[in-house]
Amino acid sequence: MNQEIKICKNCKKEFILNSNDFGFYEKVKVPPPTFCPECRFQRRLFWRNERTFYKRTCDLCKKNIISTYDVDQPFPVYCQKCWWSDNWDPFSYGKEFDFSRPFFEQFHELMNRVPMLNMQNDDGVASLNSEYAQDFAFSKNCYLTSGGWYCDNVMYSYYTCYDKDIADSYFLNNSERCYECMESDRLFDSKYSQLCFDSLGLSFCYDMRNCQNCFMCVGLRGKNYHIRNQAYSKEEYLEQLKKENIEKRSGVNNSKKEFETMILKFPNRYAQLIKSPLCTGHMLINSKMSVDCFWARELENCKHLIFLDGAKDCYDCNSSGNPNLCYESLTPDNSYNNLFTIFCWKCSYTFYSNNCHSSNNVFGSIGLKHGEYSILNKKYTKDEYEVLKEKIIEHMKKSGEWGEFFPVSIAPYSYDESFNMEFLPLSKEQILEKGFKWKERKERKYEVTLFQNKIPDSILDVDDHILDEVVECAHNGACNHVCSTAFRLIERELQFYKKMNIPIPTLCPNCRYYERLKKRNPPKLWHRACMCERENHEHKGKCEVEFETSYAPERKEIVYCEQCYQQEVY
Repeated sequence: MNQEIKICKNCKKEFILNSNDFGFYEKVKVPPPTFCPECRFQRRLFWRNERTFYKRTCDLCKKNIISTYDVDQPFPVYCQKCWWSDNWDPFSYGKEFDFSRPFFEQFHELMNRVPMLNMQNDDGVASLNSEYAQDFAFSKNCYLTSGGWYCDNVMYSYYTCYDKDIADSYFLNNSERCYECMESDRLFDSKYSQLCFDSLGLSFCYDMRNCQNCFMCVGLRGKNYHIRNQAYSKEEYLEQLKKENIEKRSGVNNSKKEFETMILKFPNRYAQLIKSPLCTGHMLINSKMSVDCFWARELENCKHLIFLDGAKDCYDCNSSGNPNLCYESLTPDNSYNNLFTIFCWKCSYTFYSNNCHSSNNVFGSIGLKHGEYSILNKKYTKDEYEVLKEKIIEHMKKSGEWGEFFPVSIAPYSYDESFNMEFLPLSKEQILEKGFKWKERKERKYEVTLFQNKIPDSILDVDDHILDEVVECAHNGACNHVCSTAFRLIERELQFYKKMNIPIPTLCPNCRYYERLKKRNPPKLWHRACMCERENHEHKGKCEVEFETSYAPERKEIVYCEQCYQQEVY
């Protein structure tokens, strides 16, 4: 079959499946999807909560913890130390499969009984001092950051891998000493920059390669000591940089306004595909033959992937690293042939399971560690497992469940708690109209002790007493950023600001995060034509090259095809 046009069962829009798609579905032995890619993505995101945390107690050791699950959830919640320990047995919750009832109904019942991990990380197992990081592994000293691994001292960021001393950044890899940097790789001692690679000493820079010591520059290659794309001697550069006052908040704010205007004057490459042949999407590095993928590295033969650090032969996965032959899964890290799983790490042949680790051949199970041949947390022999698994799959085919991800009706998070608000945001009215869950925010009880007009303009005027202050957020709740209205600093954070000579932020971590999201392209492609009309390029008149790009047609950026971009920038 070459191509088939299908109608999404959820949004009723058309989507296309081609021969490669059908080949993949046949390989993993699942039927073609009934939801379009965007609706499949939305359905998976109901099962991730990145930024809404709650105070509660561990239901085993009773210590105070923070968790992605509020106290109104029906299942127990354990702290990392208790959950990863041998002090409880996930197999004790095992149950027989009932062929008179739907699978998802039985899975939901099991989910409401098995203890859940308060924050999805391996603190105390493979990570150290990172108990307040969500979906983090193999790291140390990480705080209120989400998505990533192999990091040291990362704070308030999203999807960082192999980084050290990073704060308030987004999709930053192999970097060190960076603040408010986005979509970059191998970046050092830099701040307020985006789409920069193999560079150091950058401030307010955009689309840079192999550059050093640059300020307010766009599209440079192999340059040193440049300001506003003009060359300076080292001495002139340092003297001029002092005049910009970017060590003070007033100077930073002025530079941000200028930077936002400046980058609109330069052409953008239609897609950031770095050493990634035969790929479509945005921010792909060292990948090949991967389609409709975003913010990922080292992909091969993949489709509909978002936030991946290495993957091969995978479809419809997000926020993961090194999965192989996985489909419709959330964070199948280092796993092989995971189908419809959530946070199942180092697993193989794992289907319809949640939070299982180092397990093989499990189906419909929750919380297993080093488990095998288990269904609904009940152990079987290998032969018993294989026979029962096939019977359950046939049962699910008849009920229309096989090949579908877990329904949103049994997800533990409301829409506004889930990752959906960062990619597919909806108002409360829209959420309720669609029949999704909405969770009212709890009233925060605190007293602001440091108001905006009293925050020092320079970090040089800040001492350790600020660690005792409750700092007012400049938005003060008058935004759509899940504003906490106030925030506190921790000691490591203050030391980072001092080391980087950065003024104390005036926004809470949530507001800072959502401000960064405004600079990010969506994980979606539009068919457009090159905007180049340069007379000195090879085309005559307006360039007619067409492409798939994540720059929506209504956006203000200038977007060029690869050839025009190369002629203009290099």
